Amino acid sequence: PEITFTDSGASKTIQNTITVSGSAYIKILPDEAFINISAITEKPTSQEAVDQNSTLSKAIIDAVKATGAQNLAIQTTGYDLSPLYDYSKESAPPEIYAYRVTSTIEAKTTELEKIGEIIASATGAGANSISSIGFDLTDATKRKAKNDALAAATIDANDKAIAIANAMGLKIDSVLYIIEDEVYFGGPFMAPAGMGEARTEDIAAPVILPREIEVSANISVAYLFIK
Repeated sequence: PEITFTDSGASKTIQNTITVSGSAYIKILPDEAFINISAITEKPTSQEAVDQNSTLSKAIIDAVKATGAQNLAIQTTGYDLSPLYDYSKESAPPEIYAYRVTSTIEAKTTELEKIGEIIASATGAGANSISSIGFDLTDATKRKAKNDALAAATIDANDKAIAIANAMGLKIDSVLYIIEDEVYFGGPFMAPAGMGEARTEDIAAPVILPREIEVSANISVAYLFIK
């Protein structure tokens, strides 16, 4: 904190200010979850690999939709077609023996309790790779969390200013200015997950527990005080 006494010059008015920083740190449970699900297929020809992957991907998407998760949004986040080479013949250049197609979708929902069911349904439909699970805040929740953190930081700054003024026998008169220095969100929280490429039949819905997301805010406030 800073305390300044400034002579305005022409008016000879003394402007007395106390400048303090305010900070707040809160935790909030996420209200949005997303998961990346992949379908991987290998076939002797590229067309066969693409066709099989399309069929498998549709089955996975249908299975995820069938969970009935609230505010469910599904989008394709990756697609790759690559040849597979045979390097066993040392005296000859590598030969293509098959093609691999990897397609990845992201399923996002505000019903966090459904994540385990989504995993079970997707793998039951043929998904053979779960790359990650993430938890975040929806835009509306972020706005509220930001406002709550800023309000708490403002209270912190005000308490500091009053304590300083009281200790020096001064009285807070009004606020000169407020600066929002920073609001930081600790999300999204990623929970690494991996299934390799092994197909799992009739998998039980795993229990996925999110952790709280950290939100911090910092402000600077200048107060005018009187003696």
